[in-house]
Amino acid sequence: MKKIIITLFSALLVLVVSNPLAAQDDITVPLSKPGQKGMLRIDLVYADDIIVQTHDRQDVIVKYNGEDDDDNWNNRKNGLRRISSGGLSLEITEDNNVVRINSQPQHNDLELTVYVPKNFSLKLNAVHGDVEVRGLEGQVEIESVNGDVEVMDISGSALVNSVNGDIEVSFVKIDPNAPMSFTGVNGDIEISLPENAKFSAKMKTDWGDVYTNFDMDIERNPTDTQVSSKKGQYKVSINKWVYGTVNGGGPEYLFKTLHGDISIRKN
Repeated sequence: MKKIIITLFSALLVLVVSNPLAAQDDITVPLSKPGQKGMLRIDLVYADDIIVQTHDRQDVIVKYNGEDDDDNWNNRKNGLRRISSGGLSLEITEDNNVVRINSQPQHNDLELTVYVPKNFSLKLNAVHGDVEVRGLEGQVEIESVNGDVEVMDISGSALVNSVNGDIEVSFVKIDPNAPMSFTGVNGDIEISLPENAKFSAKMKTDWGDVYTNFDMDIERNPTDTQVSSKKGQYKVSINKWVYGTVNGGGPEYLFKTLHGDISIRKN
């Protein structure tokens, strides 16, 4: 059974009688098993900034700031002045050290900052908004459609995808047995790894270049050609993948973007 459920909702009437701020506060979420590993799951449609940081406490703190944009060009209609664009709705739940934060689609400027213990993992999905993560020691999974993703000083493994935005990830330590993936469509990818990291790299960018300062052994036949025939049609697909090994090789790390450069650095 869920230990705590917190629902935040600011209706239009409340905004009219109080002030234009939809929300500006913080919430402390106690954990079912303090000191043990946990998981933070965030699902947001729209936010200006989503920040996840670590602290030395054994609980989770959620800070949120939702504000109507009075400078929006579309703040008047039929001679009337817009007072609110709908309000802020957040739901926060905790169950067995899994903290979930969800938000309904909205037009407010939401700034969300979450503080978690270092031994937490993260699974984050966002449609709009920049993402910043720092200091986690678990597994990080991020899916972002529109926004830059910055993941710094983590220990463990990461799976990061951003359709429109740059990706920057920096590791203090890595899980030596975990495969990882860093993929995008429009944006640069920059990954920093410990100098002694052992991995097998699979890299591809269609409009860009791949850079590294690792001593990487590159395969001399990086082109993967696929031939298929269907209903009398003959098709040849050439995928210009580049393969390489670092420090003798290890789990596969995938680096892929369509428009952008890929940089793989050693710390």
